[in-house]
Amino acid sequence: MKIDRQEKKLYNIGISYKKADSLTRGKYSLSKENQVSLLKEAKELGFDGLFVLSTCNRTEITGFADHPFQLIQLLCKYSGGDIEEFANISNIFIGNEAVNQLFRIGTGLESQILGDYEIVGQLKLAFKLAKRLNTTNTYLERLINLVLYNFIIPIKFLSFSCSNSY
Repeated sequence: MKIDRQEKKLYNIGISYKKADSLTRGKYSLSKENQVSLLKEAKELGFDGLFVLSTCNRTEITGFADHPFQLIQLLCKYSGGDIEEFANISNIFIGNEAVNQLFRIGTGLESQILGDYEIVGQLKLAFKLAKRLNTTNTYLERLINLVLYNFIIPIKFLSFSCSNSY
C-alpha cells in the first residue's frame, strides 16, 4: 500500500456522535500510543500531510491520499474497529468538503455543545503530535492556522462587558 507521489486529494474520514453511540465510538478511539503508531506507519507508507483527531465525541483522520480507503484501513488497523461497520457509521469528506468539515469541527459547530471551545485545544494537540512526527505539510499547517484563527475572532468580538442602567 505504498503511496505514489502523484496528485492526492484531501480527505477527512471518521466517526462522530452524530452517527455512532459512545460504545461504537469507543471501538474506533485511538490511544496516544496508537495515534503515534498510525502516524509513523503513514509516514513509512509515504503519506504527506496527515493528522489524527481522537476525542470522546469523534475519531477522524484528515490527510492527503489517493483514496479514502487507505485512511480507513489505517484507522481500523490501529483502533481495532471493523471496516464494514465503519462504512455504515462514518463520514467521508473530499476536497473542499474536507476543508469545510475541519472548519466546522474547529469552530465547535460539530460539537454536542454548540461552540464548545475544548475542541480547539484537542485540535492543536492532534496537529502538534503529527507535526512532531513529520506527517504534516505546509498546506495542512496553513489550514489548521486558519481554522484556529477563525475560532478566536468571534470570541474577541463576543467577549465584551455589558452594563445595565436602571
